[in-house]
Amino acid sequence: MQFLSINHILYQHYYYAVPDYQRDYEWTNAQNSTLIEDIFTILENPTNNSDHFFGALVTVPYDENNAINSSVNFKDFNIPITQIKHVVDGQQRLTSFSILLNVLKDLIESDPTVADQAKNFYCQHQLHNFLFGRNTSVSSPTLCAPKLVLNANTGCCYNHLIDNRYSDGNKIYRGAKRLITAFKTYKDEIIKKRDELVQCNAFQNNESFYAKLFDIITNRLTFVEINCSAAADAFQVFDSLNGKGLDLTAADRIKNIFISWAPVGEGAQKWDALVSAVGEDFLSAFFVSSFFYTSGKRVSKNKLPDEFRKAYQASATNNFLYFYNDILTLADLYSNLRTMKTSNAIVNDVLKDFKSLKVEQVYVLLFATVRTYGAAIIESPIYLEFIKTLLTLIVRMQVCDKSMNKLDHLFSQCIDSMKNRSEGLTFTIDKLKEYIRNNAPDNLFVTAFEGFSPSDNKVSEVYLRHIENHLRKQAGRRESLSRDLTVEHIIPQKLTDIAAWYAPMDIPPREILDSFTESVVENIGNKLLLYADDNTSASNNFYQEKVNVYNNGKNGQTQGTPIKTFELVKILLQEYPNNFNHLEVQKRAKELAKIAKEIWKV
Repeated sequence: MQFLSINHILYQHYYYAVPDYQRDYEWTNAQNSTLIEDIFTILENPTNNSDHFFGALVTVPYDENNAINSSVNFKDFNIPITQIKHVVDGQQRLTSFSILLNVLKDLIESDPTVADQAKNFYCQHQLHNFLFGRNTSVSSPTLCAPKLVLNANTGCCYNHLIDNRYSDGNKIYRGAKRLITAFKTYKDEIIKKRDELVQCNAFQNNESFYAKLFDIITNRLTFVEINCSAAADAFQVFDSLNGKGLDLTAADRIKNIFISWAPVGEGAQKWDALVSAVGEDFLSAFFVSSFFYTSGKRVSKNKLPDEFRKAYQASATNNFLYFYNDILTLADLYSNLRTMKTSNAIVNDVLKDFKSLKVEQVYVLLFATVRTYGAAIIESPIYLEFIKTLLTLIVRMQVCDKSMNKLDHLFSQCIDSMKNRSEGLTFTIDKLKEYIRNNAPDNLFVTAFEGFSPSDNKVSEVYLRHIENHLRKQAGRRESLSRDLTVEHIIPQKLTDIAAWYAPMDIPPREILDSFTESVVENIGNKLLLYADDNTSASNNFYQEKVNVYNNGKNGQTQGTPIKTFELVKILLQEYPNNFNHLEVQKRAKELAKIAKEIWKV
C-alpha cells in the first residue's frame, strides 16, 4: 500500500480496466461539483502546500473471464495481461479525474491565447500520456489504447470522448449520459473560474491558470493504491469496499453475487440480458417484489443482496442455467407491468394511472397475481375487476392521506391466499373492498376529497381525467379523453395581485391567505384539464380573460374550443360565469367529491 498522485497512477505503464461485475459510472452533478470545488479551494489558497487525500484505489490482477464487456480488446494493441489491472474500488473517482483531465486538454487545445509551445507540452505530451498508453492499435498505428478502460456502452462513450476516432456508442443509457454531463459540468465550471481569476489578476493569463490547475490535479491530489494479489478474492473485495465514492447500491451487489455464481465468462452477458429484460430503473423494485412474494414482507433495499444470496445460492450453484431462465421469465412478467405493455389495453391504462400516482406498493401485488395465475389471467374479466378495485383502494388511501406502507400487511394476506391456499382473485377483491370500507369509507373519502390539494400535476391529471370521462358518459359522449392534457389552475399559481383578482370583493381573511397556495390554488376544486396551447393562452390572466379562452380557445378559434371539448369547462362557465374565488373553489370541490365517490365506489 502506498500514497500516489494522479501523476504516478496514470503515468506508469499499467492500464486500468473495470471488470464486468463493477457498476456503471454513477457520479452525478452533486459529486462532480464537489470534486471541482475542492480543487478550486486548493487553487485559490496558494499558501497551502499540503496534499489532499481522495480515497483508495483497489486493484486485482486482470482476469480475462471478467472482461467480456470491455470496450477495448487489449489483444488489438498487443498489451500483455501483466500490464493490466482490474479496478475493484475507486472506479468512480478514477473515471471522474480522467474526464477532468480530458476537459483540461480540450480547453488548452482550443484556447487561442495559449502559446503553441504550451499546447504541445500539455496536450501532446503530458495530458496525452495520462489519458493514453504507449501501445497503439495493430490496424491503426496512430490510435492509442486508453489508460482507463470502461465497460460496454459507457466505455464506448468514454473512448469517443477522449478520442473521437473511437465509436461513440449509444448516449441514451444512464452511464453514458452521466459521462457527458460530467464533461460539461467540469468544462463550464473551469471556464467560469478561469475567467473570474484572470479578470481579478489572480493569474496573469489563461495559460498560467491552466498550468496551476494541471499541477494541482496531477500532483497535489493523492490516493492510496491497494494491490490485491489474489484475483479470486475480487468479488469479496468489491462487495466489502466502498472507498470515498458512492455506496454500492443493492443492484450493484446483486450483480456481483450473480456473476460469481455464473459459469466462467458467462456472468456479465447473462446479467446484461436480465437487466435488459426487467429494465435498469426497475431492477431493485423487481427483487423487492420477488422477495415479497416468497417471504410475505417487504425487504429493505440494503438487505436485498443478502436475501438474494439466501434465496438463490443453492439453486444457482446446483444448476445455474435453470435458475437463470426462471428469474428471466419472472423479470419479463414484472417488466410488462412496469412498462405498461401487457396484452390487455384496459389493464395498461390502469397501470399508467398507477405510474402517475407514484405508488410503488401496488407492484408487489400486481406481480404476485401474474406470477401465481400466469400472464393469461390479465385477459380475464375478473382481472379487470381486480385491478380497478386496486385502483379504487389506492385513490381512496391517497385522498384520505393514509400511509401506503400499511398496505403491506393486506397484500401479504392476499398473496398468501393465492399462493398457499389456492384462492382465486375473487377472494383478493373481497379483501381489498373490506379494507376500503374499514379504512377509507365514503364519508371520509368525500370529506377528504373536498380538501384534496395534490401539488403534482400528474396526480391531479389522473383525478380530473377520470371525472371528465365520467361526465362525458353521463352526457352521452362515447369517446374518452386522451392523456396528452395539461392541468389548468383557474386561480393562477402565480397570482401576483390578489386584491385585483378579488376586486370589487375584499380579499379573504388572514387564515385563508396564510395557506392560500396549498388550500385554495392547489385544491382539486381549482383545476381543469386543457390542451397545452389553451392552457398557455389562459396562463396567469384574470378570470374574465380566462373565461374568454375557455369559450373561444387560443386566438379566437372556433373549433375544438375548451367549452365544446371538456364537460368540466362547460359546467364551470355555467355555474361561475363572472367570478371565481376561494368560496367557489370550496363549492366546486364539494361537487367534484360527489362525482369522485361514484367513480371510485366499492
